[in-house]
Parts: sequence; C-alpha cells; structure tokens
Amino acid sequence: MQPFWKIVQSVSDKMKAAGAACLVGMALLTCVDIVGRFFRHPVFGSVELVTLLGVFAVIFSLPFTHETKGHFGVELFVAKLPRKKRAVVDICTAVVSLLFFALVTWRLFDYGSKMKASGEVSMNLELPEYLTILVAAFCFVMFSVMIIKGLVEKAEVLKRK
Repeated sequence: MQPFWKIVQSVSDKMKAAGAACLVGMALLTCVDIVGRFFRHPVFGSVELVTLLGVFAVIFSLPFTHETKGHFGVELFVAKLPRKKRAVVDICTAVVSLLFFALVTWRLFDYGSKMKASGEVSMNLELPEYLTILVAAFCFVMFSVMIIKGLVEKAEVLKRK
C-alpha cells in the first residue's frame, strides 16, 4: 500500500503547487488588467479568468489542507476527551466527511457529463464549463483519498494502543 500513498502524496503536492500558481496568476492578471485599464486596454475576460483561477486555487488546495489539518474545527469538547475517545470521534467525523465528499464527487462527475453534453460555455471567453467541473470532481476524488489515508492512519493508531 505504501507505493499507492506515495503516488497520492505526489499528486497532492503537484495540486498544491498548481493552487499556488493560480493565486500568483490571479494577482498578476489583476495587476495587468488594472495597468491596462489605465492605458485604456483592459484584459478581455479578466474577471472570468480571475474567478476561474480562484476556484482552481481553492479546489487544488483541498487535499493539502486536509493533510495538514488546515481546516478549522471546534474542539472545545473533543480536546478534553481521552486520546482513544478522541481518535474514535476523529474516525466518526472522517467517515461522515468521506460519505459527504464521495457524494459531492459523484454529483460533480454527473453534472460535468451533463454540461459536456449540453455544450455550455462561459459568457465572455467561451471556455467549456464542463472542464472546470470535471477538474473540481478530480480534486474532490483526491480530497476523499486523503480522508481515507487519515482514516487508515487513525485506525493504525487505535490498533497499537
């Protein structure tokens, strides 16, 4: 199983870099558009591109954020529990999260295929919308795999104790 997790980690690292590149792209595109507006030559479709880059920045960072426990949570009650009970709560939370995000992933793939069939494109640049949806679905697959990885690690911790 170890080679599988190395591949998952490698893909997650590449997604993290892509998310960071999207943030840099948003900043650069916004600056170029502002300077272009000053000279009466704004970047056509800049709002659409910045929005798309923002979406990609968020969805590409999901696996890394989960892995580093970067999502916020309320732990006032859980922090006072013994270590083993805390692990059980973490496992229950992860299972519910996995079920939810598996459902979201499935619906995104379904929605993406329907959008591809409809041929819908973005308003200004006429980019195919289904591609963004399918990229989001892939990112949620990776996010779900990272949740599974955390579940496996928590289960191993419980077995050792």
